[in-house]
Amino acid sequence: MKDPKALLQRFLPLLCAVLLLAASFSPFQEKKSRLRVVPGLWPAAEAILVAGDLQILPPNRFQIIEIPWSSAVARAFGSGAADVAVVTLEGALRMREAGQKLKVIKVLNQSAGADAVLARPKVQRLQDLKGKRVGVERSAGSYLLANALESVGMTMAEIEAIPMFQSEMELALQGGQVEAVVVTEPWLTKLSRKGAHSLYDSSQLKVPIIYLLVASERACKSYREELVSLLKVQAEMTDKIWSGKPFLGMDAVLRRENLNAAELSSCLGRLRLLKHAENAEMLKQLPRLALQMEEQLIRAGILKSKLADNEWIDGSFTKEALQ
Repeated sequence: MKDPKALLQRFLPLLCAVLLLAASFSPFQEKKSRLRVVPGLWPAAEAILVAGDLQILPPNRFQIIEIPWSSAVARAFGSGAADVAVVTLEGALRMREAGQKLKVIKVLNQSAGADAVLARPKVQRLQDLKGKRVGVERSAGSYLLANALESVGMTMAEIEAIPMFQSEMELALQGGQVEAVVVTEPWLTKLSRKGAHSLYDSSQLKVPIIYLLVASERACKSYREELVSLLKVQAEMTDKIWSGKPFLGMDAVLRRENLNAAELSSCLGRLRLLKHAENAEMLKQLPRLALQMEEQLIRAGILKSKLADNEWIDGSFTKEALQ
């Protein structure tokens, strides 16, 4: 009888080859990771948040990450901890300047008064802010503040911009740490309850504040099916939330935004939804609007230089979602 050890040595390479060949045809595949979405905390993003709450976006395919601050949303996206985010056009320009690779896949809505410069009662005019401290979350409010000041012949250099999260602004305003703040909904409504009044809002802008859904270049290549599903669900849930009628998941929205039903309706009324045809047209207009906004942000010292005009908008996902 031949030595078993010698036989093993003789046939081991062949056995390994057979096992490798079998593995290559095995139905087993590494489990695909979930698409990570950071919507942020504002009414513009609630359609995605509610879809996550109700598991209309299946939790085995989508991970909805709740982050309340826009600056933190940008950092999560930039670090690779998130694949999809809801940001403003200003936020997208800042992210691109920081070298983040992104694609705009949909324009969600447009602020029509949902962003404002709010002040303490004794500050009656924008001119009264000269030399004063103004709280602003720079990734979300600098563009509005620069426009407000320019409208009365002032510049950012004539005020002291204090960086802070919007969740900090109520106490800062009430405590006199700042004389005014730049806020978006739902904080605009919350601070208005406390007696803050508006000096300037987004309805006065020539280039509007636009909320965008952006995806990483990696996600666009690897998660097309999930992105199309996300857009379909987002559109359906948006129709329900903006219908003016109670909807499943409404209680969660009111708790999350810290609003009552009437306040939520008022907030939504300050966001202009775009119909499907309007969305496609807005995507076409986005490069022109971005250039105008970019020029102003550079003039105000918020951006350093013009961005390379590479391809950063992809409307094919929305087009496919509507088929």
